Amino acid sequence: MHRMTIPEPIVAQAAELRRVIDRHNRLYYVDAKPVISDFEFDRLLKQLQELEAQHPGLVTPDSPTQRVGGQPIEGFVSAAHLQPMMSIDNTYNQGELQAWHDRVLKGLNNGGQAALFSEGAPAVRFVVEPKVDGVAVNLRYEKGSLTLAASRGDGRTGDDITQNVRTISAIPLRLQSDTGIAPPEMFEVRGEIYFPQKEFDRVNAERRAQGEEEFANPRNAAAGTLKQLDPRVTASRKLGFVAYGLGFCETVPFASHAEFLAAARAWGLPTNPLMRFCNSFDEVWQRVESFDKERHTLPYGTDGLVIKVDRYDQQKTLGVTSKSPRWCIAYKYAAEQAVTLLQAITWQVGKGGTLTPVAELVPVPLAGTTVKRASLHNIDEILRKDIRVGDHVIVEKAGEIIPQVVSVVTEKRPEQTQQTVAPTHCPSCQQAVVRDEEEAATRCVNPQCPAQLVERLVWFASRAQMDIEGLGDKAVQQLVDAGLLRNFVDIFKLKDHRQALLDLDRMGEKRADNLLEGIEKSRSRGLARLLSGLGVRHVGTRVSQTLASAYGSIDALMAATAAELDYALASGDLDKKRADMARASYEPGEIAKSVWQFLQSDSGKQLINDLRSVGVDLTAPLRPRVEPNAASAPGDASSPFAGKTIVLTGSLTNFDRIALTQKLTDLGAKVSSSVSKNTHLVIAGDEAGSKLDKARELGVTVWDEAELLKHLSP
Repeated sequence: MHRMTIPEPIVAQAAELRRVIDRHNRLYYVDAKPVISDFEFDRLLKQLQELEAQHPGLVTPDSPTQRVGGQPIEGFVSAAHLQPMMSIDNTYNQGELQAWHDRVLKGLNNGGQAALFSEGAPAVRFVVEPKVDGVAVNLRYEKGSLTLAASRGDGRTGDDITQNVRTISAIPLRLQSDTGIAPPEMFEVRGEIYFPQKEFDRVNAERRAQGEEEFANPRNAAAGTLKQLDPRVTASRKLGFVAYGLGFCETVPFASHAEFLAAARAWGLPTNPLMRFCNSFDEVWQRVESFDKERHTLPYGTDGLVIKVDRYDQQKTLGVTSKSPRWCIAYKYAAEQAVTLLQAITWQVGKGGTLTPVAELVPVPLAGTTVKRASLHNIDEILRKDIRVGDHVIVEKAGEIIPQVVSVVTEKRPEQTQQTVAPTHCPSCQQAVVRDEEEAATRCVNPQCPAQLVERLVWFASRAQMDIEGLGDKAVQQLVDAGLLRNFVDIFKLKDHRQALLDLDRMGEKRADNLLEGIEKSRSRGLARLLSGLGVRHVGTRVSQTLASAYGSIDALMAATAAELDYALASGDLDKKRADMARASYEPGEIAKSVWQFLQSDSGKQLINDLRSVGVDLTAPLRPRVEPNAASAPGDASSPFAGKTIVLTGSLTNFDRIALTQKLTDLGAKVSSSVSKNTHLVIAGDEAGSKLDKARELGVTVWDEAELLKHLSP
């Protein structure tokens, strides 16, 4: 049906509904002054949806009904920013901030731009805005309509996340142009997409109820949400947005950042109402101190303030360095601390039997949350700090996420406290524990320990190992308590106990079927992930990948001696010195001995046979064995990755990091965790940070995912 055949009253009704819905979106997200309830808003939206369903010709790309796409997307493609998204330098104390302020004044004076706004006005005006803890995004508007949304990526190119961003109600699909300030023909808006704390708590509560693993923090959850292939998932999480800057604009119609923010608000783009103007360093520092007191009351996370020179001509005079603007800096607050009472020390048993001490505290508010428990690391750390039950302790959040005990307030120590000692028996199975002096660890060595079983199963099913969706810590505990899981192999037998699954509390058919489907998919993860998931001591992702690609099958691994395993690890790492030592002495290292002992033990052999019997893939792509002193590295010499040391950084959209590491290793590369002068290539995903900066500083080649895909294509 063509639009011209639709009666004019219907067209007018649809246009009015869109206008009203857009107005209420603005009142809610921009002005923070909603005048109708969510129910009333949903009723208006439903009216428009019904009208468009009856008259499909009414549907427009920027209609409020088109925010949520009906079909999942196949993957993300790269999108170039018309103007680079640079990083911002950080400062952490008053002296560093003062030094930056002085450099700004000096730079403007040398540039002859320290002119006054008007007689008697300050030479420089600063705009101070909260640094929202979210994910940077670049929005492109053409003729007032949103045409592209891209992640920051490497600063020059990001992922096209338009379909997901269109689901975020805080971001207008079409800018309001009847405000007296016309939007430029084409321009970019920089902003932060974040997870409001209320919505983050709601989503985590839902995940708990479904037995799924909770998100660790709002920022990482927001980043993961924007990478969903199904935009409906993004829509369900109700992310927020705040605009903070102007990107590309062919003809800039503003004289200052403040003017741009005012225009952005007029167009319907949310800006931060807590933005403040400061005319001197003293005013800037007063704002730093006052915001420190209010930031934990906000409905979103922040980790500091961003201070900018307001006038665009002065920004231009100050210029940029190779990675960041000189006219802008971020002030980050030190980790917040609190004093509370240590009521008890409990000992958690990990998957490898290591006993980790945890401080049980009188609840105390800290960095926006209530802290009840904190890490104590190990017994040596407890003794070094002389932490005792009954002490008042200073607690802080490392990275504002993980609480830890920093020190003891010794002047408040009661007289009857006793020095803490490590337990002699496992708190779970009551078996005697052993002390590992080299690792400062106390360990339960009972393989049947119930606490270890739960931790090992959770590790085995985690995303970086066998990646079994739906088998998080709560689900594992529930299945262990029900007697359905006693070892790794039982996971793959759950399909024979579907009714027992359905009988569990809060399981349901959909959740049970999703779990069984995730288990079925995990059978083909391959040898590298399996080895990493088994929890063999000293064996992590890199060791398991090296051994799997060197031997190709579990049978070949089991046939190897400890010295041969050590040599394979050395040559796999291209560590010539260690490889030569292994060849000369055949004295295996700790990692090789640990792997060999596991593979040759009766329990290890039985486990491998049991996994084989339930159809778990025990093979891996075999990489040709190459002498570590050879001129070329393992793999196909024609591969662009052969002999290259590669570093992965940032969040990857098109690849699972573990699988990509394995693939690059199979092609003859060494995947390293740090950038150095010996690095040949850095592959940068979204939100790449210091590793990308160091690569540019050293002149190392940098690829984005689009470039990587070209070279991986057959």
